Amino acid sequence: MIFLNVTSINNDKLLLTTNGEFAKVELIEMRRYRTRNLRITPRPKQLKRKRKKIKNLFKNVFKLLFILIIVSSLGFLGKWFYEFLHTSSSFNIEEVDIQELNRLKEKEILDLLSLDLPQNIFHIDLKKARERIETHPRIAEAIIHRRPPKRVIIQIRERESIALINQKDSFLGVDASCVPFPLIEPLQEIDLPLITGISSSEIVIGEESNSTSLKMALDILKVILSLKGDLYSQVSEINVEDGITLYTIEATRVQMGREDFRDQLLNLQGVLIHLSKEKRRAEYIDLRFKNKVIVKLK
Repeated sequence: MIFLNVTSINNDKLLLTTNGEFAKVELIEMRRYRTRNLRITPRPKQLKRKRKKIKNLFKNVFKLLFILIIVSSLGFLGKWFYEFLHTSSSFNIEEVDIQELNRLKEKEILDLLSLDLPQNIFHIDLKKARERIETHPRIAEAIIHRRPPKRVIIQIRERESIALINQKDSFLGVDASCVPFPLIEPLQEIDLPLITGISSSEIVIGEESNSTSLKMALDILKVILSLKGDLYSQVSEINVEDGITLYTIEATRVQMGREDFRDQLLNLQGVLIHLSKEKRRAEYIDLRFKNKVIVKLK
């Protein structure tokens, strides 16, 4: 049996002793192989995944290009169609249909509309046209529609008087929105209550009045209109100059309070019905006290 003992290492050589004798053994130097220049063949799964990614990338690029082409084409066609609509004589206005007129004349509306014919139907600014028509103090609302290729429809809502106002030796109508406006029909043809005691400084024709007194008188009339019966037709005047005084067509003076109009007017209606059945007339009726009506007979 031979025993080897390592004694030293020197210059890549190993000194061994065998039973006291030295032997030189050269070490084999392992070369280090550089792997950076080596080509590693990918596995089949990795290659398949890589091809799929490339294929999806081409698909997405193609889709994007297709969408861009479609959008560009639509934009071009849209611009061409827009220009065609706004320049073609096939869409020139030939008919203006004005509907729901009551007292106003068509010529008044057309003058306010001020169309410069021939005019393309898509050139008309509906908002500005509506605003021009609504400057008329008797018009509450105007609605305008296009009906291509050549027709425009205008729907008019005129103001309806629920009372008259006496201002500077003339009479104005006033609607439920507290807007005064000039009358068209002859005064003798109008059978409406008259509101008196309103300062002329509180009245602007065609604009909603801020007069508290006028609004209070209109509130009374609205309650009367909501009641069953003919109380509205029996009221000839409401004076709001100093308190609230109502006059009937039979010249009965009715003093009212500033609250609970409905209860007061229900009491008044009951008293007038009772007097009518008894064929009697009242000179004065006071409604200002709660649960109490004072009547002075003629």
